[in-house]
Amino acid sequence: MKKYLFLLLIFPGLLLHATTYKVSNINEFNDQVKKLQPGDNIVLTSGVWKNAELVFYGEGTAEKPITLSVEKYGKTTLEGESCINLYGKYLVVDGLVFINGCSPGKEVISFRKGPN
Repeated sequence: MKKYLFLLLIFPGLLLHATTYKVSNINEFNDQVKKLQPGDNIVLTSGVWKNAELVFYGEGTAEKPITLSVEKYGKTTLEGESCINLYGKYLVVDGLVFINGCSPGKEVISFRKGPN
């Protein structure tokens, strides 16, 4: 027992690990975004995300940002009345492409809590 306690004290990161959540629709995205912890990744599957209003939030750290990315660059598009709203700390968005549409509000991308 003492051996394991020693390892946990020396290497507390052993208990913390990043998780990647692969999502294929807005409902899955909304369910998973609530669970995000520092270092986690949420990945949008390839395809057309039509009329997707993404609200991406969380509290990452400088060492472990929370990332929103795509399964394959150029193969995931947000179309129609799609937008993204970001708020929190140390969030990274990578690979999103908006085409063939417009925002349901004023902005396609907004950096604040609340509606566009």
